[in-house]
Amino acid sequence: MKKCVVFLALVLLLLSISCTKKNREMTILTENYPPLSYAENGVVTGFGAEVVAAIQKELKTNSTPVLLKWDEAYQRALSEPNVLIFTIEKTPEREGKFNFIGPLGANTTYFYALAESKIDLADLEAAKQVTSIATTTNWFSEQLLMEKGFTNLYSKADPVETLKMLTSKEADLAIFTDISFPQLCQVAGVSPSAFKPVLEVLQSEYYIAISKSTDPKDVLQWEKAFDKLSADGTLASLKNKWFPQ
Repeated sequence: MKKCVVFLALVLLLLSISCTKKNREMTILTENYPPLSYAENGVVTGFGAEVVAAIQKELKTNSTPVLLKWDEAYQRALSEPNVLIFTIEKTPEREGKFNFIGPLGANTTYFYALAESKIDLADLEAAKQVTSIATTTNWFSEQLLMEKGFTNLYSKADPVETLKMLTSKEADLAIFTDISFPQLCQVAGVSPSAFKPVLEVLQSEYYIAISKSTDPKDVLQWEKAFDKLSADGTLASLKNKWFPQ
């Protein structure tokens, strides 16, 4: 009888250790931001989504990414524990608000105008003089312009609606990154040739981020898994798949 009790105690102990070693399932949030994240046949895909999936495979977790408007996803990642958001630019304004993992890649942000527009910008100060600039709510580009004192911004929750403000001439300019602009045009049903970049705003890198209130041990597991993907060539392989040279 004693041996049986001891055996059961050991089994329970091993089960307990096994459970504590299991990596936490995260709430994974993203936005419609092709080609980094978008829905196809009801499944979230894209370069960023496949990087997250590869990390989850390494961690043996299986959380399903949820596609939301960026502002909603961003606010939840700011306020809730165990929330992962992708992809996200790492900026001074965001530095202390998230745990960043990456970078996954780089992009360039531009002011875009209609192709026939006569707007000619020498610098950011000149952009403050146009009547209206369409932005996307809580995108890093909108946050940047607000920090720099822009008062002519008109914000939309959906980047496709931001683009439509430009096509309908409700805005003189709109701000986007070069990595997503062509596919956002496709979603909006317009040709990228209908627009032109009129000023480079900045070059930056995009990351995965985990909410600040998440257990540091869980964050570390994601960091280690990302580093492994970077070292073994998985990240480079995914990048070549989505952005062939």
